[in-house]
Amino acid sequence: MEGFNMLLALLFSSLLQPAPARAASAANTIVDVRRNITLANDEEPYKDFYIAIDGGSGLKKNLVVTAVRKINVRDASGANAVGEITVPVGQLKIIAVYDKVAVAREFNLLSRDELPMLEQVGIMTGDKIETRGSFIDNSKPKKKKVAEAPSAQTNATTVAVAVTTAPPVPVTASTAPMAPAAKDLQASLSLTSPEKALAQAPVSTGEKLEKVADSGNNSGHE
Repeated sequence: MEGFNMLLALLFSSLLQPAPARAASAANTIVDVRRNITLANDEEPYKDFYIAIDGGSGLKKNLVVTAVRKINVRDASGANAVGEITVPVGQLKIIAVYDKVAVAREFNLLSRDELPMLEQVGIMTGDKIETRGSFIDNSKPKKKKVAEAPSAQTNATTVAVAVTTAPPVPVTASTAPMAPAAKDLQASLSLTSPEKALAQAPVSTGEKLEKVADSGNNSGHE
């Protein structure tokens, strides 16, 4: 009977032991990621990371920590597990600390140049928080600048400048077009009196002149 009681005690102790282990493994872990929906172009989008913490997490406001990801490495066939590695993903800045939850925002994503690659880029749910190498950052977050559309006045000024800066076309006497009436007037002034009379005289055909010469009629009628 005594041995049976000892067996039951060992059984209950073995059942109760994993529970604290699971609670400890959930500490300092990102449990949720939430984003806000912007309603205007000038509104700042935010992305909050919710971290489960315990009493000894050591997290506080403005503390910059590192988010790491555990990766199980297997052989090429995928049947045999080789081991587990911890890969840094990026840095988070704590903005608020509560009883069991801390809220952080993305501070910097680490380059993959000297770190192992990740199948999913970016900090995500399930990543662990590493406090080694953390530091305090009291700088204000930088707001993203929104590009302003050019105003109508600016466009009008640009058009006006483009028009006024066009090079003027020089007009000279040789290149200026002359009206037909002016051409006739200049031609008439350049002729002498006999030439003017010949120019204004009607031109007769050769056949008519030949008939007048044969008939000897000076009046020009047949």
